[in-house]
Amino acid sequence: MTYHRSLFERLEGPALGQASSVESVAAHLGKMLSTRAGSVQTQPDYGLPDLNDMRLSLHESLSQSRLSIERFIQAYEPRLVNVHVRVLPRDRDPLVLAFAIDASLRVNGVMQPVVFNARLGGGGQVEVAPDGL
Repeated sequence: MTYHRSLFERLEGPALGQASSVESVAAHLGKMLSTRAGSVQTQPDYGLPDLNDMRLSLHESLSQSRLSIERFIQAYEPRLVNVHVRVLPRDRDPLVLAFAIDASLRVNGVMQPVVFNARLGGGGQVEVAPDGL
C-alpha cells in the first residue's frame, strides 16, 4: 500500500511531488508528537507521555523519550519504515529537547532516506521539519 498525503491534503488538490510527501510526513509527525497519551478517547494508546514530566535522571528520561517516540512513529506513521530516533545535543535553551528521526519514506514504490528534526519546547508542542530546512 502506498501512502503519500493525508486525506485532507488529497482533498485540497493534486500532489506536487516528492517534496510534498516529505512535508506531509513532517506535518503529521508534528501533530502526532504533540498529542499526549490518553487524550484520544477512541485510541487510548495514541499519544506520547508528557516528556516534560518524567521523574527520572536526564539520561534515563532522554533514553525513554527516544524509545517512546520511535515506537509511536512505527505504530502510527505507515509511510515511514526503518525508523530510528536519536537525541540531539541540547542547544542554548535548557528547556528544549531535540531529536533526529532517521527513516525511509516510501514514495511511488521507491524508498527514500529522510531525516526530520523534532524540537520539544516547554509548552509541549513539538515542531518537526525535514533536515536541512
